[in-house]
Amino acid sequence: MNRELLSRAIGEIDGAFIAEAWRPAPEDASGSSERNTHMKTKRILALALAAALILSFSIVAYASYQAVATPQAAEKVAREQIAVWREMGILSPEAAVTGDAFRIIDVPEHTGSEYWYGRLFPHCYEVQWSMHPPGGEPGKYGFVLRVDTLSGKILSAVINALPEESDTPVGETELEYEQGRTQTAYFYDNYDDIFPADMTVDRFCGLLAEYWGFSGYTLADTVDEGMYNARWDAVDGSTLLLDLPKATEDNYYLTVFFEGDQEGVPMYISLGSFPGYVCLTLGNSHPVG
Repeated sequence: MNRELLSRAIGEIDGAFIAEAWRPAPEDASGSSERNTHMKTKRILALALAAALILSFSIVAYASYQAVATPQAAEKVAREQIAVWREMGILSPEAAVTGDAFRIIDVPEHTGSEYWYGRLFPHCYEVQWSMHPPGGEPGKYGFVLRVDTLSGKILSAVINALPEESDTPVGETELEYEQGRTQTAYFYDNYDDIFPADMTVDRFCGLLAEYWGFSGYTLADTVDEGMYNARWDAVDGSTLLLDLPKATEDNYYLTVFFEGDQEGVPMYISLGSFPGYVCLTLGNSHPVG
C-alpha cells in the first residue's frame, strides 16, 4: 500500500461536517417534532457512515502493519513475496528458500542526507537465508531480503545461487588460507537459476515497476565519481539481463529510476560472480547506496 495514498484516505473529516451532524434541528412553525427526528436521524446516519469508513481504513492499515510487526511475521511474509516474484516471472520457477531463516534483523527507519542520494529508508525487517547456515543443511539459494513493515513488499534483495554439479566452470582462482594452504575455487554463470535466461532488462524493470506499483521506469547513465570514479552509459532495454557486465569484473551496476518512487533517487541492479556462486542485487540497498 502507498503510504501517501493511505494517509489521504484516512485523513481527518472536515470539522464543519461533524458539527453539522450534531447540530440540533430547528422546529418547524407548527412545532412538529416528526421533521426534527427525521433530520437528526439523517445526520446521525451520515456521521455513522463517516466513522465506519475511517474505521475500515484504519483496520486495513493496522492489519497491514501488524502482518509484519514481528520477526516471525516478517519471515512468513518474505516467503510469500518470494512466491509472488516466482509467479510474476521475476524469479526462476525453482528459486525458493529451504529451512528457517538464518537471521532476522529489525531495521529502523533512516532519513537524512547522509544516506545515498538522500533516500528515505522505511522501517523494515531484513530476513536472511544462508546457503551454508551454521548447524543446518546447505541450500542452493541464499536470500537477503528487506521487507517493508507496512506494505509487506520486498524493498531490496540480494539473491545467491550455487551451481549444479553438471554446470561447467567459466573460470577459476586460487584461494589462500592460513599456514600457506591454497584451494582452487571456480566461477560459474548459472544466473538462470535466479531469473529466467530470456529475461531482458526492459522486462525485468517492467515487472519490478508492476510489483512496486510504479507507473514506469527510465534506464539511466551511471555516474559514480565517489566510489569507483567511473561512468557507464545507460544500457539498451532489449539487452538480456544475464549479459550485463558483471560487478565483480567491471564494478558495473545498472542505474534505474522508477516513476512514482522517491523523486530523483535511483535504484540499482547488478550481477556478480564469486568463487562458487553467482549473485543478483537489486533495489535500494546496492553496495554503494
